[in-house]
Amino acid sequence: MFSWLASAFRRLTDSIRYKEKVSPEAIRVLAAELRELAQVAEMFATDEVTPIDRIKRIQSETGQLIELTGRAEFRRLSVQRRLELHDSLVDSKRHLLNTMQATPVPTDVIQ
Repeated sequence: MFSWLASAFRRLTDSIRYKEKVSPEAIRVLAAELRELAQVAEMFATDEVTPIDRIKRIQSETGQLIELTGRAEFRRLSVQRRLELHDSLVDSKRHLLNTMQATPVPTDVIQ
């Protein structure tokens, strides 16, 4: 019984601590940013650095995530799951930005 109470208390403190990070709106904004970055990356992508199919998959999955954040099922996810999702989105964003920086410039002329 005490373990259940401790677990419930931990979930409550986690939800208070990470409220702004894991809110549906925060996840939706982060997913929208990632989707826009993927669209920009698609314009400059080369198959050697970033496969186009991977960028298309990112766009598709973030679109599905944006839709999911508006549903009641998303609010029923545990704080831990939403925190993992937030961390995954931040990691994907960082990785995509690094990939975009590694993409070679299309011209040798200095702008």
